[in-house]
Amino acid sequence: MSRRGLTSAFGFAVAAVAAFVVLDRFGGSERFAYLPGGADMRLAGRITPKQIERLAALPQTAAVECDQALHDVGVATFEVTLAHATVATALRSPALRSAALLEGRVPDKDAEVLAVDGRGLRIGDHVALTRGWHGLVGTVVGVVAKPPGRPDAVALLPAGAIARLDGGAPCGEVTVQLRKRSEATAFERAAKDVLGGAPAVTYDESLRGHV
Repeated sequence: MSRRGLTSAFGFAVAAVAAFVVLDRFGGSERFAYLPGGADMRLAGRITPKQIERLAALPQTAAVECDQALHDVGVATFEVTLAHATVATALRSPALRSAALLEGRVPDKDAEVLAVDGRGLRIGDHVALTRGWHGLVGTVVGVVAKPPGRPDAVALLPAGAIARLDGGAPCGEVTVQLRKRSEATAFERAAKDVLGGAPAVTYDESLRGHV
């Protein structure tokens, strides 16, 4: 092959790779994933409680909640001591819950905890949770199956408790259920106005063809 031919082939290959990266970044496989529960979308960023309230008030929204995991959490009861545990958000909306309740009830305040089945905590346990300089004490009120996507979680806590352990930091991930799948694009445009910029969005696989 001539030098000109090699140069053309190289240029074509670079262009093809660049096109693939652009498609993958802005409309390809990375924008779609299996989201547990009834979630249609997940937004990532630094999202404040006030912004979550405004997202929940949008006409396209059926449910929206902070949904994140914290690692390196100290968990202690009279019988269990864990130094580097993972805890995740116990979502209040039935539409968004991914972990099946096996026993007890879901929390209705920040001082109540859901134990993940088989991880050592039981209903009635008083649990001290610490992360850095932050901590709280809660009581286990229910037991859930291992949540999809969070197999290492020891416990699920209400969003307010997660925020307290995280030092009041904004929410890193928000999970959304739409009233209609066809409203995904309209919701994303409205969310951009609420958040002051375009959020990083992951769609559930079921929304392929709707966005």
